[in-house]
Amino acid sequence: MRFRIYITGFLLILFWSFSAPGALASSFSDTNNHKYSESIEFLKSRSIVEGYSDGTYKPEGAINRAEMLKIILGATSTEATIGNKANCFTDVKSAWYSKYVCHAKDRSIVKGYSTGHFRPAQEVNMAEGLKMALGTFESGIQESSGEEWYSPYTDFVHDNNIFSKYDYFPSRSMTRGEMSFLVHQLILEKEGSITFDGKRENLSAGCGVTPPSATPTSSVVSGVERSYITVIPSNYNKNEPTKLIFAFHGRTNPNTMVRTYYKVEEASRGEVIMIYPAGLPAGSGSRNWSNPGDAPDQLRDFTLFDQLLEEFSNNYCIDLDHVYVVGHSLGSWFTNSLGCFRGDVIRGIGSLGGGTTIGGCTGPIAAMTWHNPADRLSPFSQGITARDQILGQNRCGSNTTPVEPSAGNCVQYSGCFDHAPTIWCPHNIDHDNRGVYYPHTWPNITGPAIWDFLKSLKD
Repeated sequence: MRFRIYITGFLLILFWSFSAPGALASSFSDTNNHKYSESIEFLKSRSIVEGYSDGTYKPEGAINRAEMLKIILGATSTEATIGNKANCFTDVKSAWYSKYVCHAKDRSIVKGYSTGHFRPAQEVNMAEGLKMALGTFESGIQESSGEEWYSPYTDFVHDNNIFSKYDYFPSRSMTRGEMSFLVHQLILEKEGSITFDGKRENLSAGCGVTPPSATPTSSVVSGVERSYITVIPSNYNKNEPTKLIFAFHGRTNPNTMVRTYYKVEEASRGEVIMIYPAGLPAGSGSRNWSNPGDAPDQLRDFTLFDQLLEEFSNNYCIDLDHVYVVGHSLGSWFTNSLGCFRGDVIRGIGSLGGGTTIGGCTGPIAAMTWHNPADRLSPFSQGITARDQILGQNRCGSNTTPVEPSAGNCVQYSGCFDHAPTIWCPHNIDHDNRGVYYPHTWPNITGPAIWDFLKSLKD
């Protein structure tokens, strides 16, 4: 979630300037310019956190359960209040962390496991870390009786602009940097410097900024000039967040052509900023989004996406909760792969006729994927691979329900993250607009259906 949190952190630093002006010098060799450096320095200045003997802080390293309790209790309680109690779990006897764990148990901040263990060295996942911290700071959150016990905690930090629930898996380990940012925000709220009003802010740094006088058409990425088509709504307002859609073309159809047949732009009726990047020439009239031999998680144009998102976020008022990607054929492969690699940034995708070659996704993602079983240019098995990756990414079940458009044979899977609906459309529309048999075609209903799906995603 590096890119997304970078933007979010930037916005919050602007907000903090009213209460904590001036940047603090870095106390650690590996936190200078880190996205959470201000929070780390804030906690260090209050002796709440310490670094390692080698002078590092390891902000990207995971934090364990014992360390987490020491920090959040150190931020809210005195040593006298914490006391020196020990032997409160079968694996918590008289270690340095015992008093923190036992104090937390007495306050019902932690309960331990049914085996009687606490597992102090176990890494804290995001859901556990949020519960521990919000419980310690007495945020007044009521535990859920629903399917997901952690929902009240993920909803709270989402609604109060700490972490977006769209950006991470609740089961992912919390980093030391994220812990620092979380505790920093809770301290600021406790001391009255900021207020948690439950109003989600999703504005990019470009909100309120006068946009470029000329619509951008190219950027230099990794030393290479990259061109793209940009469509800015005629009623664009620099003070209103606007959805952003990247549309990637296939191997042989350029961005000028896919703009004519994707029909997502037309269906959106001026509600979005559209970017149609151009891939780099790859010989024989084709273009691509990667270099030969690129590792699956290091495709060349992941950097293109990152840079364009940053540039447009700085120059235009972008709704960061609604960044989308669509693509056909090779563009579908890249869309599916990008949706995994940047699942911590992209809210939803719509793709047709492509597979994927990446694993280890960074966050959940809403997805509508289309593939014709008769497709030979992009075999149906590749579409199945992409679908199954997305199902795993979104923790979906196996049951399905038919959904519109019925002409696409579309079904929605059950059990997925509630903010990551997953729709699969194994359509059998075999002819293109000229009546030619072409199972790899992009049907006329696809673009509007993808837009309806993306538009349905709520804040």
